[in-house]
Amino acid sequence: MAQELLNSFEEKGLSCPFIASKTGDLVVASSAESIKTEIAQVTTVIFETIGAVGDIDIDKIEILADSKCLVLALDQENLTGSLFEQSEDVTIDDIWSSLQELKEQSAGIAVAEKEKPREKPEEKPREKPKEKPRVIIDASILDNMKDAMKDYLGDFTERIFKNQLKAQRIKVEELYDADARRLIFALGKAAGMIIGPSKGRDMTNKLLELLTKENI
Repeated sequence: MAQELLNSFEEKGLSCPFIASKTGDLVVASSAESIKTEIAQVTTVIFETIGAVGDIDIDKIEILADSKCLVLALDQENLTGSLFEQSEDVTIDDIWSSLQELKEQSAGIAVAEKEKPREKPEEKPREKPKEKPRVIIDASILDNMKDAMKDYLGDFTERIFKNQLKAQRIKVEELYDADARRLIFALGKAAGMIIGPSKGRDMTNKLLELLTKENI
């Protein structure tokens, strides 16, 4: 439904519109599917950079080059953007006006989707699977993970690690094997937005190796 909204705004003249969330979700207009990975990398870097800057209220960003340009409307959780080419027919004021309208309408869709009740299919009673015992591991594994991440993410390591530690609600003082595994996959996804999915998977496998050694 969000993509349909983006497509409708593109038909009205808003070039390559997209909506990205801080959690890594991204929706683009149909015409931008071929460059979705590049847009994901840009939006992730912007979120991480804003987080690194600290308590500064940033609600608009303009990156105007000789050819392609990027404008972004931000709030605490999402950004709404447009990628376009410079021309006499395109004015920044028109783009900001369209982005503001898109931002308002996309927020309405998100609320509607959350409030809409879901019909659950009838399920036959089945036996509950036996729960695996939860294993507490040494929290020092987290420092080892950060050291390994620096080979892939450099200066972005600390910010991405802190963001995902908070997003995954990891309790450092009571770290379980399953929690560490969930954190690793979240870190790999976030890293993939910056360094590409292939290197992101490589980093995930590296961190999983560290976790396996910890449990041996």
